[in-house]
Amino acid sequence: MELMVTLALAAVVLGIGVPSFREFSRNNRMVTIANDFLAGVQVARTEAIKQQVTAGGVALCPSTNPGDANPTCAADTARHFNGWIVFVDANNDCRRDPSDAREVVLRTGARIDLDNTVNSHRNSVTDGFCISFAPTGFVRTDTGLPRASHVLFCDERGNTKQSGTNLSVARGVEIGLTGRARLTRDVAEIGTWPIDCPD
Repeated sequence: MELMVTLALAAVVLGIGVPSFREFSRNNRMVTIANDFLAGVQVARTEAIKQQVTAGGVALCPSTNPGDANPTCAADTARHFNGWIVFVDANNDCRRDPSDAREVVLRTGARIDLDNTVNSHRNSVTDGFCISFAPTGFVRTDTGLPRASHVLFCDERGNTKQSGTNLSVARGVEIGLTGRARLTRDVAEIGTWPIDCPD
């Protein structure tokens, strides 16, 4: 009888705890992804000021191979930052040339979409291709490619409220022309952006 009661209590505890742990795990994963990208943007801006590359700057572009020994930017049409690289952009074209010794990779962001399944996925979407910083720390708008000013990181829950809060489970990063980047979880604000969580 005591064993049956113990098993019943264990089942109740697991029934309550497992969904909460799953939600905690998903939220923690989104925090990590967004904070890593935000840190990448800040590194790009700081290095642009520090290195003073007068003819170019420091750029952050999407990459499908950020873990490679010599990573490159994705195609110009890419509108996501599922993986990314920060590099010295010596000629200000927002494309890393692996043969140019000046275009050194400063930081990489691992791909977040490699383990996607039907029930669990992590994707991002952006309104441009590249984020490039001038030696002043301001965003460059003369690279010839669309500037990414909004980046949205989502999982299978989309831009919905996190359980028990008024905040979104998605994470949005906005990069202003002055180079300052900020993170937002405001559901209504994210809903007004020119991008939406990918399916």
